[in-house]
Amino acid sequence: MIMRDREPFPASVGPVTWPDVIAKIAPVYEKGLSFFDDLPEDLASTKPPQYAGARLGGFDATVAALAALRGPASVAAPFAMIASQLPHVIEQLGGAIESKRVLPGLYTISTLNVARCCGIRVPPEADELEQRSVQQLADNASLLNERERHTAALAACAAARPSLVPALAELPALDETFAPGKIFGFNVSGFCGYLATAIDRGGTYENVELAWLDFVHRFPYKLDATMLGWPALMWAARAVYRTIGDLPESEVTAELHKLVTGA
Repeated sequence: MIMRDREPFPASVGPVTWPDVIAKIAPVYEKGLSFFDDLPEDLASTKPPQYAGARLGGFDATVAALAALRGPASVAAPFAMIASQLPHVIEQLGGAIESKRVLPGLYTISTLNVARCCGIRVPPEADELEQRSVQQLADNASLLNERERHTAALAACAAARPSLVPALAELPALDETFAPGKIFGFNVSGFCGYLATAIDRGGTYENVELAWLDFVHRFPYKLDATMLGWPALMWAARAVYRTIGDLPESEVTAELHKLVTGA
């Protein structure tokens, strides 16, 4: 059985417009950072058969939310706090595949993704971990709930592994042709497949811009309905701005922050 780590914040809090999300949710996450004061010690002391990466469940959502809502500088201190433990977390996730490492892997690469998108240095082993983890997530998609599968599908897009997306998004296959200018409303699987097809077929940012803007516009509703969490938004931003749009990885969060705040 996969153990899902407890998140310190409610998944559904009501605001469904970006101004309300910024006004009401950002302060909750800022205050909630104190929940992770002991995280460095927890990471250091966790040994197999438990995995330190499981301790990043909740932290990944917190730093993703703060980065999007308050900007890249807002997460510098939390990442500095855990930086010395990240090689230990990554090392534990190497070796043979086992099901109880699937979620720790997702939490870990989601945390590292926020750092990447904020221009914060990550251990050199992070690249290999990301590639290995998205493959493991696709291979073990049946162990994931819908929200986790969609997060992993967007991670596969960001990691330029579009062939993994059908297994994660429960799609029969990628479309044979790519049609620019589509939007997908609340069809998250369709959006994941669309980004994957764009990556596979050499689509540009301009080709997916309408789908992306629609996805971001509707994200507060998806968040409120617990369809998606903050790590999924950050993976999607990297997929669109970096993997498809060729923006420097370190500038992804700044671009996302400008979009959601109108700054």
